[in-house]
Amino acid sequence: MAPLLPPRPGSLPLDTVDPCALLSPAQVAQLGTAPPKKTEATNQPGRYHCTWSNLPAEPEDSWIASTELDHGAEYFLNSRTRITAVAGFPAVEAYSGLGRPDDNCMLLVDVAPGQSLKASYIVSEASHPGITHQYACQQATRVAEMMVSNLRTLVGNR
Repeated sequence: MAPLLPPRPGSLPLDTVDPCALLSPAQVAQLGTAPPKKTEATNQPGRYHCTWSNLPAEPEDSWIASTELDHGAEYFLNSRTRITAVAGFPAVEAYSGLGRPDDNCMLLVDVAPGQSLKASYIVSEASHPGITHQYACQQATRVAEMMVSNLRTLVGNR
């Protein structure tokens, strides 16, 4: 039997949330990235993800946010994932499938029934020699915490 996620401290529905609104201009400046780039998901027309990147600066850092409207975080549990928490909400920590596992971390934060906030950090090893998955997850967690805090404001603290 698969492990269950701990209970959520509340519900933050993502139905009307623009992923690019999940970081404030001040937070974007703190990260040292350009304004967000909104891109339509290739396999889900009408759904978008948002990327904040400091490219072409070095070392290169990129954060990505998207809303999973038809899957709670438990959907992503498998033998290669780990249960963690972000701002009090249960989350699943995973490898995004892009690049080497040490170059990135993806967090799926269980924010509402059947919905999760996906927050990822991606970098290249050439830009960050010796990077580890643990470091990438620290970066993803830092930004995911900002996003959840902003999400509470966007949808109301329920």
